Amino acid sequence: MKRTLSRTLIFAVLTVNTLTGQDIQVKQIDSLITTILKDFKEIPGLSISVVKDEKPFFTKAYGYSNLRKQTKATVNTPYYIASVTKSFVGLLAAKLETDGIINLDTSITNYHPIKDFKDTSIFENVTIRELLSHRSGIRNDLLTWKFSAIGDYDYSTMIYLLKKKTKPLYNDKRYRYDNLGYNIFDIILHEELGLSWKKLLEKELFNPLGMNHTSANISTAIKMDWSPALPYVSINENGTPREALTKKNDETFQAAGGVISSIVDMQKFLMLYMRMGSVNDKKVFSDTLFSKTLFTYDKKKEKKDIFTSEGYGLGWNKGQFKDKKVFYHFGGFDGYFAHLSFLPKENIGMVILTNESHFGDNVSNLIASLIYDLLTKPYKIDIDYTEQIKKLRQRINKIQKAFKRDRELRSHRNWTLMHSFQNYAGTYINKLAGNLVITADKAGITVNLGISKAIASPSSNDESIRVEFRDGRGRDVLFISNDGGTMAAVYNGYVFLKQL
Repeated sequence: MKRTLSRTLIFAVLTVNTLTGQDIQVKQIDSLITTILKDFKEIPGLSISVVKDEKPFFTKAYGYSNLRKQTKATVNTPYYIASVTKSFVGLLAAKLETDGIINLDTSITNYHPIKDFKDTSIFENVTIRELLSHRSGIRNDLLTWKFSAIGDYDYSTMIYLLKKKTKPLYNDKRYRYDNLGYNIFDIILHEELGLSWKKLLEKELFNPLGMNHTSANISTAIKMDWSPALPYVSINENGTPREALTKKNDETFQAAGGVISSIVDMQKFLMLYMRMGSVNDKKVFSDTLFSKTLFTYDKKKEKKDIFTSEGYGLGWNKGQFKDKKVFYHFGGFDGYFAHLSFLPKENIGMVILTNESHFGDNVSNLIASLIYDLLTKPYKIDIDYTEQIKKLRQRINKIQKAFKRDRELRSHRNWTLMHSFQNYAGTYINKLAGNLVITADKAGITVNLGISKAIASPSSNDESIRVEFRDGRGRDVLFISNDGGTMAAVYNGYVFLKQL
């Protein structure tokens, strides 16, 4: 394998001697991506767009959007972009302030519903800008969990959770990445202005940019027959892509991660930033709008994959790619990974979308690093990417072996339950978290919590089962039982009472 990779990589570089101009780099990119994806069969589908000098440079789709149907991915195939949604919502917030609709720097206690709370003290010194740049100094894990992974809510419930379950971090406004700020911004838009962030994105960004295969509702993609890429995870006993059990719905398409988009449409969004507001050679947005979102607050330098993160603005990270400034955001959820970045000085950017989450980030970021090297140093590769690919292959193999070994150990566990599987079947209710629904037959137990679904396995703890709502990451459900039956279940610190 190494010899084949080496020959392919060398060929890609040697084409400099026989081709000229853009064709050289396009062939290099295509050859290298094809080689990488042949080796990493964990990735079912990948789409990429490279923008250079504010123009589309390379756009292509690889692999499959649906393995069972053998549907090939195209440049119009939409993928869930997860937290890259924050880049859209950050721009929307800046646009609303420019239009005089909101003030990013006033206390959120000036906005409904927070201004109606009897006690607003923990929200007093928090602004929308701080919410969107992850420096609010507050947290609310239940609210973000409901928005992103459970669903089954209305705004009155989320307002109650905001009021009752928000905790102060004692004025510690250091950078702390989470979804909360974007979720609160959604609630403010809904309650103060009667506006939907989803409809606002459509009106202010999707439509003006001509993003025809982009939506903040998965149902739209299905209704319009866009054939969205299905989500796959490749961390399993066979090490091959398997369709994810947990799938997003419209409710869990939330302001911190709730957009589905094609590579062609994401290319348009990227070019909007690289052109500082121009669309089809017409100025649609002001330069200051983009300066607002890209202005970042410094944070502790941290190496994240191929970039060193230095700060965060309104939906964008600022960092370094080697010695070059980069703006970027990543997004991931079961079955998807999205990469959005650009080097402003070099005028190069790219978007990569894939429908695998456990290894899609590693492969996508390796490809991004390779392409940035090729385009900033077009006549040489200053890193031995054969060695980089080999190391990534070894890392993935190690992870897969560890997972397989863990599964083998778990396969020897016995069930620790007091009763038959059927005893545990039913609906368990927590008024705040939602409904834990358990179905059972002789073969086993299946657990649902909102959109989250898992097939249970034995736990090492008494009267417990293990569930993986996120593939590869398990947690116990503890049952409260006696000889007469089961009364409740405890999951993630929340008690769910069994409905009789």
